[in-house]
Amino acid sequence: NKIGFDDDKIGTREHATHFKIKIKKSISNRFKLTFGADFFNTNFEETFKAANGFTFSSSYNANIAAGYVEGDIFFSKKFAAKFGLRASNDSMLKESLFAPRASLAYKITKTSQFSFAYGDFTQAPRQDILKYTNQIKSEKTTHYIFNFMYAKNNKTFRAEVYQKDYSDLVKFNTKISEFNSVFDNSGTGYARGLDLLWRDNNSFKNLEYWISYSYIDTKRNYRNFSESATPSFVADHTASLVTKYWISEWKSQIGFSHSFSSGRPYTNPNQPGFQNSRTKMFNNLSFNWAYLLTSQKILYFSMTNVLGTNNIFGYEYANNPVNGVFAGRPVVPTADRFFFVGFFWTISKNKKDNQLRNL
Repeated sequence: NKIGFDDDKIGTREHATHFKIKIKKSISNRFKLTFGADFFNTNFEETFKAANGFTFSSSYNANIAAGYVEGDIFFSKKFAAKFGLRASNDSMLKESLFAPRASLAYKITKTSQFSFAYGDFTQAPRQDILKYTNQIKSEKTTHYIFNFMYAKNNKTFRAEVYQKDYSDLVKFNTKISEFNSVFDNSGTGYARGLDLLWRDNNSFKNLEYWISYSYIDTKRNYRNFSESATPSFVADHTASLVTKYWISEWKSQIGFSHSFSSGRPYTNPNQPGFQNSRTKMFNNLSFNWAYLLTSQKILYFSMTNVLGTNNIFGYEYANNPVNGVFAGRPVVPTADRFFFVGFFWTISKNKKDNQLRNL
């Protein structure tokens, strides 16, 4: 990346490599083992040259090696479990981590089941942190997920509730992460919520549709947050309706989707408090058309935000006030609508295979 801001110059280069291997072994029809390993290498360099001659360079070389083992146990036709352990070592942060994981599933009828999953997960801090310091630790989260699923006659219902606890999140004492920031792992947070999905491909001839809804309650005290609050990328409520209709005479699949979400929080410096305001609701009606040229060739067209709704994702404000007021402007998409035209050609032994179901 090469960035010019007035007469200041920023040059960034990153090389990344990822190797992975996975081996499965069936001990019996009731017990299966999976072994795997990953290796990540990231080499990063950045140079800043100011118009006044000031120069600052930062770089890092990170190696993360990890291995894991998982066991699938089938206690009966109705009850199964998966247990696993992942171990990793980060050469840059000089830390070794162990993350246990487990899940249980119980089939109550031929068409429905309950499942529960637990897991510890870790993640190295982001690039905007690592380029300034390696005197920190990986960020951690613990997941608890309870799921119910029903599937019969091409109809699916899924309900899921979850709790996620965050620890060792990176915090810094400046507006953005900078070379003179003080970094530590004192950040914490949580996320809990509900996900619902209903999918039906059977009730109406040639029509497939699904309805989804999500609710999330989350707060974090991380990065430059002055207190525990909901991040600006989170909407408490999101919902969507997706439809696909096949028209044989036109050899076409017509699709509409409508997405909705409640407002996102942001900080308005003209009012007291942190994350003290919310954007208006988000609405997006989209359209797509897939035309079957042959059994394996598809011409595809899509358009987002058909109605041209003026969606706002947040607000940016000036650093200094004028007459006691901070000037602001909304953060909006780069365009009201996006158009896409594509050609999909499936090459397989089965001459009837295509990508229509995925479009």
